[in-house]
Amino acid sequence: MIKKYKFDIKKFKLGMRTLKTGLAVFLVLLIFHFFGWAGLQIGTLTAVFSLREDFDKSLHFGWSRIVGNSVGGFLSLMFFVINQFFHGAFWVTLFFVPIFTMLGIMINVAIDNKNGIIGGTAALLIITLSIPAGDTIMYVFARIFETFCGVFIAILVNADLDMLRKKLKK
Repeated sequence: MIKKYKFDIKKFKLGMRTLKTGLAVFLVLLIFHFFGWAGLQIGTLTAVFSLREDFDKSLHFGWSRIVGNSVGGFLSLMFFVINQFFHGAFWVTLFFVPIFTMLGIMINVAIDNKNGIIGGTAALLIITLSIPAGDTIMYVFARIFETFCGVFIAILVNADLDMLRKKLKK
């Protein structure tokens, strides 16, 4: 099985999608640093997940990710309220995180957003399992906002580089 993963120097190259991904990560890091925002991991991961072969695919996948993350974010808010009500008792996490994970998947399937399932589930798990003790509901909104930033930057990078590539071909 390990033989399958043999390094092939001929395939070791910098392609356009790889370059765009690196640029998107760079821009997320720069913008988040400039504004003093936390949550680099969510913004950068979202940019990587959302960047696709071309603008149309990035836009479609980015929209699916936004919808999926909105579902995950809403369920995170519900978790936050329930968790606060029970003063952060571990059993709330133990039972409600799996239940909300299943609900998130079911909702995304029901609204025909299968492309948003993994991103929405990741957002739900990252948010619910990383809420610092005593933090406010703003934490949840900040994590959702970081996702929107990552998607927006990935779409912007793809649009600008696709436009530049078309001009260079002419």
